[in-house]
Amino acid sequence: MSNLEETVHTRTNQNTIRNVSSIHTSKKTRFILVGVIIGSLIAGIGLATVLTMYIDDQSKKTLPQPAQVHHQVLQQQVPVLQQVLPQLVQVQVHRRALHPPVLQRQHHLHLFLIFSGRLTQILMICTMSTMHCHSFTWEMWSYPINLDNYDNLMLGMCETTTQNKCMYLMIRTNCTYFAFFNNDCHGSTVVLTNRWYHIAFVYDYVTLTQYIYLNGVLECTHSSSAPFQATNGAMTIGAINNTGTSPAAFWTGYIDQMSYVSRAKNATEILTDATLVAYYSFDNGSFYDLGPNQIIGAGVNVVATTGRVGQSLLLNDSSAYFQAGGFTLLGVWGQPYSISLWVNKPPSTSPGGTLVHVSGSSNGTLWCIPMLGPVLQAGVWNHIVTSYSMTNGVRLWINGTLMGSSPTFTYAASSSPNWITVGTTFPAAMSCAHGSVSVGQFYGMIDELRVYSRELTASDVSALANA
Repeated sequence: MSNLEETVHTRTNQNTIRNVSSIHTSKKTRFILVGVIIGSLIAGIGLATVLTMYIDDQSKKTLPQPAQVHHQVLQQQVPVLQQVLPQLVQVQVHRRALHPPVLQRQHHLHLFLIFSGRLTQILMICTMSTMHCHSFTWEMWSYPINLDNYDNLMLGMCETTTQNKCMYLMIRTNCTYFAFFNNDCHGSTVVLTNRWYHIAFVYDYVTLTQYIYLNGVLECTHSSSAPFQATNGAMTIGAINNTGTSPAAFWTGYIDQMSYVSRAKNATEILTDATLVAYYSFDNGSFYDLGPNQIIGAGVNVVATTGRVGQSLLLNDSSAYFQAGGFTLLGVWGQPYSISLWVNKPPSTSPGGTLVHVSGSSNGTLWCIPMLGPVLQAGVWNHIVTSYSMTNGVRLWINGTLMGSSPTFTYAASSSPNWITVGTTFPAAMSCAHGSVSVGQFYGMIDELRVYSRELTASDVSALANA
């Protein structure tokens, strides 16, 4: 990192993403099959299958179940916060009437902060003088539980209540709001309660412009905006703390993965931060998530081998698979999603096998769907994308070409964080509805697995297929 850029992260939970399935069919000549299934819960039980076969002879070219909820007082976690907030010191409550928020464990590696406005909870950190007359970006995942206040503050810093001396990052009248005090940017999309949102607040000192992004989409632009000019004043998370007054506009809900960089991120970076849920390159046999959420996976009986890009995972054992858990948005009804991966199946291996299995538990059961099953053309790398949106239904892309799509429908999700298993459907999950997907052990190579919380566009898919 250069000395021109400062980065601070409050890493706690994770976001995640949606869904499952994919479809369709066509072409002819040589059987290389990609099965996909669309899950539509009927009366909460049945899953309807929609199409599944793709035949082509062309040679073209995402752990254990979430841990029990766990609460700890923030002041007991100061060592943890000092690790994730190296430049932000003394997380302390300064008034008897105030209470520290709590850390809640939703997944065994991830924590997020819970704030209760009723308990007047607030997190106080040191002054960020680097924002004075400078570009910057603040990003966070927010889950509002109550937005009854006129202002609901996520982050603020105020030296004095005069123009450009106070910064408020908040929800005002149920819309996003980025304020420098009488120098403000107001979003228009209504923010609902009881759901996660990625919100980015960007100030570009070069162009004197404020930006708000909601879930990666530009929400507000305010040009000719003078810079933030405060150099003193306590920075607070969860309430407004104007100098000389009592804290107000308390946040009620969760805040996760709050981060700061001392530059203006561009729209592409924000979209990636908001919608790339996980990215596994598998280089050097690593199961580390190179995306913004660090959802570390696990591999069983897999080995590193030459990949489409760098190295890939070779699944050459009857019990080989890769798995990662905690995909929250994959469990949300109607949530768009895309899953992208490269696949190479050697001609000598047995046909069939599950490429991607999505489930409510680590053993592949509860809510479950084997989404993709091969084989595509043997002996070459094939790029596969399955995506879903309420507008376009489920789509299947092979090597950058749209092969088919389903009728539109509302994806009936699990309503809980999901697991993604690559390379097999476990014996306990063989009864999961799978249509014509040939479930079982996949033998071959998997590379460049990406999971998104949005539907990829044709140009997005083409870029991935031709990278």
